[in-house]
Amino acid sequence: MKANVAMVWLLASLCLLVLPAQAQTSREMRKQIEASMLVAGTVDIERDGSVSAHALDNVDKLPASVVGLVDKAMAQLRFEPLLVDGAPVLARAKMNLRIRARPMGEGNTQLSIASAQFGEIDKTSPDQPTSRDMPHPKYPFDAMRAGGQGVVYLIVQIGRDGKVMDAVAEQVNLTVVGSARDMERMRRSFADSALDAVRKWVFNPPTTGELVNAPYWSQRISVGYTLGGSRKEHDTPYGSWHGYLPGPRQRVPWITDQDALGSPDAVAGGEAYPLYSRFRLLTPLQG
Repeated sequence: MKANVAMVWLLASLCLLVLPAQAQTSREMRKQIEASMLVAGTVDIERDGSVSAHALDNVDKLPASVVGLVDKAMAQLRFEPLLVDGAPVLARAKMNLRIRARPMGEGNTQLSIASAQFGEIDKTSPDQPTSRDMPHPKYPFDAMRAGGQGVVYLIVQIGRDGKVMDAVAEQVNLTVVGSARDMERMRRSFADSALDAVRKWVFNPPTTGELVNAPYWSQRISVGYTLGGSRKEHDTPYGSWHGYLPGPRQRVPWITDQDALGSPDAVAGGEAYPLYSRFRLLTPLQG
């Protein structure tokens, strides 16, 4: 979808902190900037897997172009029918959508749904691991001194005792612009900090459901690093655009088909999501 919202790109770019770097290097890095917005809501799924309705949270705070994009996309989505005791049932899922804006020239911006997360509405369900003790990582001193900010998307492997068996920083997105070397160093600092903390986290194992006897459970979690003390993603109000530089995606050793998991950056900050959702999308996000 195209929208005459060129200011989206400009404002998102201005939100990025520029690190000291050679001018040419900074210009090259700026070409990788993306503007995005994370929106949330619910989707109602029929017995045949079609979508009968959807609702966006705080729709009055969202741009009309974003609401129109989501309305069009939701009508074309189809999920694998949800079965209970072998029979298809009606279902409602919580959704997070990452909306991406890219400049197209002549004052136009192309909007698309970059990634999506569909999961349980009740995050306290005994069918999935729930958080028990998750102390926040320390802000890396070198990144703080350089004014670095970003988000680390983690995949954690939870053992039957609730402790973390393994963890991978799947992707690190930055909200700074600098040389490639500076940004790689910053991504590594944020990833090391998040991994050091996550290995100390403890979860409550599931007590009911199909996965109760699994040897381990995998979840996605995002950790934000924002100067000023905020733990929210980029400290950006809901419905606002922000600019960021997506990092390379890392492989997860205990997952054989990572490409089927979709992009990690639809995970809301500070929340844990099962890696494998009951709500399996069969169609592309754009219909």
